Amino acid sequence: MKYPMVALTKAGLIRAQIYAVLKRPYLVVGTVSYLFIALLIILYLNKAPSYTSDMEMVLPGTGSSNSVSLNDIGQVVSQTNTPFSGGGFNPRVNYKEMLSSRGVRERAAKRLHLSLDELGKPKIVLTEQTSIISLLISANSKELAQAKALALYESLQDELNILRADEVLRRDHSIQQVLDQYRERMNITRNAIVDFQQRSIVVSTDQMDQLVNTLSGVKERQLYVKAEANHLLQYINQLSDDLGVSPKLAGQAFILQSDVEFRAYMTELKESVVQLTEYSSRWGINHPKVKAQQKRLNFTRVSINQRSSQIFGVNSSEIFNSLNLDLNPKRAELFADLIEAYAKHKGQNSMFKDLGRSADRLGDQLKIYSREIVELERLQREFNMAEAIFTSAAARLEASKSDVFASYPVLQMLTTPSYPTKQSSPKNVIALIAGIFGFTFITFGLFILKQRRNLIQIILKKG
Repeated sequence: MKYPMVALTKAGLIRAQIYAVLKRPYLVVGTVSYLFIALLIILYLNKAPSYTSDMEMVLPGTGSSNSVSLNDIGQVVSQTNTPFSGGGFNPRVNYKEMLSSRGVRERAAKRLHLSLDELGKPKIVLTEQTSIISLLISANSKELAQAKALALYESLQDELNILRADEVLRRDHSIQQVLDQYRERMNITRNAIVDFQQRSIVVSTDQMDQLVNTLSGVKERQLYVKAEANHLLQYINQLSDDLGVSPKLAGQAFILQSDVEFRAYMTELKESVVQLTEYSSRWGINHPKVKAQQKRLNFTRVSINQRSSQIFGVNSSEIFNSLNLDLNPKRAELFADLIEAYAKHKGQNSMFKDLGRSADRLGDQLKIYSREIVELERLQREFNMAEAIFTSAAARLEASKSDVFASYPVLQMLTTPSYPTKQSSPKNVIALIAGIFGFTFITFGLFILKQRRNLIQIILKKG
């Protein structure tokens, strides 16, 4: 019976001790709190080590522009603005969200043969007043942390390339539809020009220029011929006054002088006059030879009159005999000049009339050309406009293909992913600071609870 009594005594002692402890609640709460903080610190220090790799990316700060000049078409300007020129959005924020997006993270996890949870979510930091994007990501090993950062960067670049290619494809498709409309309009205007050229006499605007130049040349030539004819007319009139004959009479005199029979009679007349004079001075007018020579002279004169009358009419021989061309060679030259000038004047008058008729025909043709050229120029302007619009749109399409960074600016790697040399967690310093802060906070709280009555009384007294 002795031993059970002893057991009961020990059990009662333990209960008494427990009861004594429960009568001091602050000690219990403090002890539990201290043990909880210690447990958290132990768990933190015993968790698997983690390593963090960081890298920096940068966006260019300036845009680019280029200009292409096309002969007879126009100018094509391609411009890529700086990604920070618009106030509506900041591409750094877009890239930050893309780095944290599920698609980029899944692509990076697939590269590393990890699950999305194993990859984790990166920490993205945007440095103010710069175009730098910082990326931090953790892993259980140094190599994996570095590989995760690089995989995220490459996945973002792949995503950007896909978006750029899709944008170019959609833009090309929309512009191609517009180009088809422009091409159809250009073909319609070209066919209109061809139809007009087939049913009209004007096929080119150069014809109008050539016709105007020709008409101007004809009118200029006509003025020159008229001036030359007036000059010859004045020369003919003055020479006719000086010689006392008209150009017609001078011409007829030259015709008679060139007549063989008339010239023979004139030669016979000269010889008869000479012999008659000689015989009369030697023998007198009643001498038989003188009389015979007189009959010969009279017969010759009658023959001359008959010949000239046969050619130009009655009494013309007296006029032509008075000209004495054979006796005055200089006078004969002036007659020749008069006749030549008169012939040239006639030719100039004829040419002036021909040029006038040509100018009239060209003027009538110019009126027809003027009506048709207006329609041709209108059709040509429509075609040129359609062609310029089509060519400009096509050039813009080609220029836009080189501008792939307009909506999604180029992203460059400023620093390569770092190879962590120290673990990022757990850190003894953090555990120590957390422990000190936790114990201090709990101790201060217990002190306030224990002294709350005294504090309340002090506050009430002051109040």
